[in-house]
Amino acid sequence: MRMLKATSQLIVLFLITLLASCTYEPVDGTVEPDPDDGNANTGVFKADFSGQTWTAKETQAIISGNFIEISAIDSKGGGFGFLIEGNTAGTYAANVNIVAYTPAGSEYGYWAINDDNPTENTGSVIITSINTETKTISGTFSFKGYWSDTDNPKAAIQFTNGVFKDIPYISQEETADVFTAKVGSTNFVATDILTAEINNFITIGALDANQNNLSIAIKSSLGTGSYTIVNTVGADVQGYYEDVNDEYKAVSGNIAITSKTNDRIKGTFNFTTNGTPPFTITEGNFDVEY
Repeated sequence: MRMLKATSQLIVLFLITLLASCTYEPVDGTVEPDPDDGNANTGVFKADFSGQTWTAKETQAIISGNFIEISAIDSKGGGFGFLIEGNTAGTYAANVNIVAYTPAGSEYGYWAINDDNPTENTGSVIITSINTETKTISGTFSFKGYWSDTDNPKAAIQFTNGVFKDIPYISQEETADVFTAKVGSTNFVATDILTAEINNFITIGALDANQNNLSIAIKSSLGTGSYTIVNTVGADVQGYYEDVNDEYKAVSGNIAITSKTNDRIKGTFNFTTNGTPPFTITEGNFDVEY
């Protein structure tokens, strides 16, 4: 369960990022074809549930230092999102990774985790092939999905005969996103960067090779300028650091926005967390698409 704990702030962020994004920006500045383009190869992604076969209209994937990320959306806006802890072919248990289906227009979805019995074997995702020449990924999946809104429960759904074939992927480096900092005197080297606009905040999170999690949140309405981090709930700018032991919140510091467009934000940050002893985050830089 370490993976779920370490990515607690990134889980929803990941799904929304993947299900909302339709273009890639490699390091050379060019833009890869939109999967909605009729000439673009989106591969095949389909699954059976509720008596019907679901087929994706758009797909995408990222393979990074820690994770395989796969998403698929149909013509109505519903979609699957997978975040697999690993970057090679193999079989991955659904209940200790992030495997979910979100219906169109819903903020909730069917997740392959039973809150009442987290150790339940809910299924698996099998990565059968990662073709590094054609840069495509293929595999199969099946899982039992539990409705994520526990206040308004629904019956679980079985997702069967899931298959994804020749889904194009990019590497983390090809996204052109940058997120660096120092934790104490140690460089934080991000292997996975996830960014999205959620609940009026632009949230930027990153994991290193040891799955330490460093993230910041910036109120969407803020423009260029320097903003002080204060230790209050819902503050305009926030910072977090999480290691194997616990999650720590910034109690002081600063986030500066040096550039902001409709889909990209750039700036610097530094902060000190709670905890004994506290963590000191310095020399933070970010330049990401959101």
